[in-house]
This record gives sequence, structure tokens and C-alpha cells, in this order.
Amino acid sequence: MIDFYQQMSPSIKASIVVTIVLMVVLAVLGKKVEKLDPEKPIKGPLFLFVFLVDTLNGLIEQFHGNQWRRFSPILIAILLFLIAANTASLFGLETPLANINVAVAFSIIAFLVIQISGLIVRKPWQRLKDLMEPSPLLLPVNIISEISTPFAMGLRLFGNLLSGSVIATIVFNLLNNVGALFATTIIVHPIFNIGFGVIQAFVYFMLLTIFLAMAVDASGVSDS
Repeated sequence: MIDFYQQMSPSIKASIVVTIVLMVVLAVLGKKVEKLDPEKPIKGPLFLFVFLVDTLNGLIEQFHGNQWRRFSPILIAILLFLIAANTASLFGLETPLANINVAVAFSIIAFLVIQISGLIVRKPWQRLKDLMEPSPLLLPVNIISEISTPFAMGLRLFGNLLSGSVIATIVFNLLNNVGALFATTIIVHPIFNIGFGVIQAFVYFMLLTIFLAMAVDASGVSDS
């Protein structure tokens, strides 16, 4: 098992580390939330966690209506993973999504989330009818669009994160040791890892939320 782990690429290792850390952190925070007294104000980091989850739930509810509880866990989990993964290089890890294999795997997950949710909520026959709108002749085009959309999202994320890593490497090589260390630590890392990394994670989250809402036809479902 150890030999198998050592043979993995740095991006795969980083993905495993990020996943384990998130599982532990969220489990601990979840236990603390369960013990909260509703009559007492929330303080400290736990307040930020509750505020973040509540804000995201409200945002998801705007797109999914009464069905938001179905999709909120997976959407928030994907967002938190992306934020942690996109900022992993701050902790000495390689950015997972800067690897094309991880990006494609993530695209497959997004594709399955959209399609399985659409089949469960809309039912197979109604889902097929949705894909034949506005004309049955457009069914092949709509199917290609359904397949290509999540992959385009993943490749977009991959390209943005890879470009950040390339720019950081170029800056480091152009400057001397002291200047490179200062520039990459004070300027490049905060901009590309914290700034762009978090922004790209949120953009991906919003796109997935919107495409998922389109797949389950939230406007029609929320009224049922």
C-alpha cells in the first residue's frame, strides 16, 4: 500500500491529502454544530463556518427552490474541495486540478451529478423529452452539449490553475534568489493561489449549480 502511494503523481497525492483533511475538519465542525445551543450566540471560527454554509444554502435555494436540500450537500462539498485544492500549494502541495487527469476525473463527477440528478428528479422519459426540445432533430446536439459542458468546465479550471503555476515558475526563474522568493511568496502566491484559486472555485460552483438546476428543471420542480 505504501509503495502504491509513493508511485502516485504529486497531484493525486495532494487530492488524497486534501480529501482526508476536509473529512476530518468537517466532521469536527459538524460535531460542534450539533452541540450548539440555539439560544446562545455563536462565536469564533464556528460562526464563520455556520455563516458560510447558511449563505451558500440560501444561494442554492434561489436556483433549486424547494429541492435545494437535495443538492446542497454535494454542491457545497465540491466548492470546499476546490477551495482547498486550489490553495494547496500554499502548504507545499501540488495543486491537484493543475493535473489534466484530476481535472478530467472531476469533470466526470460533475457530469454524473448533473445527469443522475436529472434522471432521478425528472424521470428518464421526461429527461429524454427535455433533450429533444425544441425539436427532436436537435437530440444529438443536445446530448453532445450535455457531455461537453462539464468537461469544458473542468478543462477551464485546469487551464487557469496551470497558467498560474507557469507564471509563478517564470517569475521565479527571471529574478534572483532573494527577489524570486519575495515575489513568489508576497505577490504571486497570494494572487494566484488565494485570489484566483478561490475565485475559480466559486465560478465552477456557480456554473455547476446553474447547469444542475437546468437539468432538473428547478422552476417546475419547486412548484410541486
